[in-house]
Amino acid sequence: MNQPLISVIVPVYNVEKYLARCVESILAQTYRNLEVILVDDGSTDNSGEACDAYAGKDVRVKTVHKSNGGLSDARNAGLQIAQGEYYAFVDSDDWVTTDYVAQLYNFLHQNHAQIAVCGYRKVYGKEENSHNGAGTSFSVYDSREGLFHLLYQRGMISSAWGRLFKAELFHDICFPKGKLHEDVAVMYRLFDKADKIVCTDAEKYFYFQRGDSIVNRAFDRRRLDYIYFTGECIRYMEEKHPDLTKAAVSRHFSACFDILSSMGREKKNNMDAYRRIVHEIKKYRKMVLFDTHARLKNRLAAAGSYISVPAVWKLSHLISRP
Repeated sequence: MNQPLISVIVPVYNVEKYLARCVESILAQTYRNLEVILVDDGSTDNSGEACDAYAGKDVRVKTVHKSNGGLSDARNAGLQIAQGEYYAFVDSDDWVTTDYVAQLYNFLHQNHAQIAVCGYRKVYGKEENSHNGAGTSFSVYDSREGLFHLLYQRGMISSAWGRLFKAELFHDICFPKGKLHEDVAVMYRLFDKADKIVCTDAEKYFYFQRGDSIVNRAFDRRRLDYIYFTGECIRYMEEKHPDLTKAAVSRHFSACFDILSSMGREKKNNMDAYRRIVHEIKKYRKMVLFDTHARLKNRLAAAGSYISVPAVWKLSHLISRP
C-alpha cells in the first residue's frame, strides 16, 4: 500500500531526561514514511544537541532551533516546514505505541475521515510502553456529532496529541502564541472543518504526568486563558452552530471548575480571578442544570452552586476531571 508522508511535530524544551523515550518511540513506528520535526524551543539544557544527534542518525528527522516562544510557537514553527499530507503532534515528555501512527492512519483512511482520535493513558511514574493498547470499539462522527462529543467531553478531550489530522485543516488555523490551554482554542475549529472524525478507545498515547509541568505548578494566572478560550467557543457556536451553544456552555462550565481546582489554597491571593470564575458559574449554571446532555457532575455542580459556590469549590477537583 502506498504510504503518504506523515509529519510528526515534537516541540522540545528542556526535556533531556525524557526526549530519548519520546523520539525513539516515534522512530520505531511500524508506519515508516514519516517526517519527524523536532522543534528546539530555545532549550537551555542538552535537548537541542540531542535533537541534532537524532537528525544525524535518521534522515527522517529534521531539527528546528528557535528562541523560546512556548509550546504554541514551537508547534507553529513545525507546521511552517511540515511537508506531510497528515500531521500528528507528540509532546516531548510523552511517548506512543509502535503502531500509533499506523492505527490512526488506517482508521482515518478506511473511514474517509480528516481526523482520527485514539485513547490515551496517564502515566505517573516510570511505567514503560509494554503493550500496544488494543481497543474494543471505534465510532465515526460527522462534524456536528464530533463537536457534540468533544464539547460534552464524551470520550474526547481537547488535545492536539493523540490524533492524526489531514494537513489541509491547518490551512488557516494556528496555535495561539504565548497562551496556556492552546489546544482548547483550536480543536473545535478543526473539528468544525472536518467532514468526518473517527474515534477509537485504543490507548496508543502515553501522557506523562510531570510534577514540574506548567499545569502542575502553583496556580498561574495565565490559566485563565482556559476560560477565555472556552468563552470564545461559546460565541463561535452562537454564531455558527446555535444548536451546539449548550454544549459549548457545558465545556466552559467544566473549565471554570478546573481552574478552581488548580487554585486550591491560593484562592486568597487570587480573589479577583476567583470572583471572575464565580461570575461565570452563576451566569451559566441554570443552562447547565437543565441541559440533559451535560455531564451529571456538571449538573450537580450547577445545582450545588445555588446553595453555596464555596462548598462546590471545595469539590471542584471531582467536577473538573475528564
